[in-house]
Amino acid sequence: MKKKLVVLGILLLSVMIYLGGCTSTTNNKNTNNNNNNPPQQNETEVRIPLSDISTTATFYSYDSNGVTVRYFAVKDAQGAVHVAFDACDVCYEAKKGYKQVGVEMQCLNCGKQFAITSIGSENTAGGCWPSYLDMKMDGNDVVIKIADLQAKSFMF
Repeated sequence: MKKKLVVLGILLLSVMIYLGGCTSTTNNKNTNNNNNNPPQQNETEVRIPLSDISTTATFYSYDSNGVTVRYFAVKDAQGAVHVAFDACDVCYEAKKGYKQVGVEMQCLNCGKQFAITSIGSENTAGGCWPSYLDMKMDGNDVVIKIADLQAKSFMF
């Protein structure tokens, strides 16, 4: 009986530690900033030239009334562009963001990794993913609406 209780206790503790990683509120912001060429922006949109996006994630920021909204853009191995917020709908309160690990983006809070190829397609409904950020292609630019950046400023 004691052995079962010890095993149950260890299992419960493991689950609590795992779940705590996705809801931690440690204020350790991601300091990724390899953005040497800030995107062009006007009152309604941000434009990132395709030539500025590579298979290495580039992190950008937008000032939304004093709140720095972070997002990133990256190409997958096939050349498709993927963009997302540098926060997820689950771990955003920790304000840690993501880093690139090979062909995946890794949450700096809970450690989960997400294939770059899935960003912008499989993460549209929320959950533990780099948060969805809508974008359109227009000629040689990626176009992101300012309203979409502002809509998730609460995450930062």
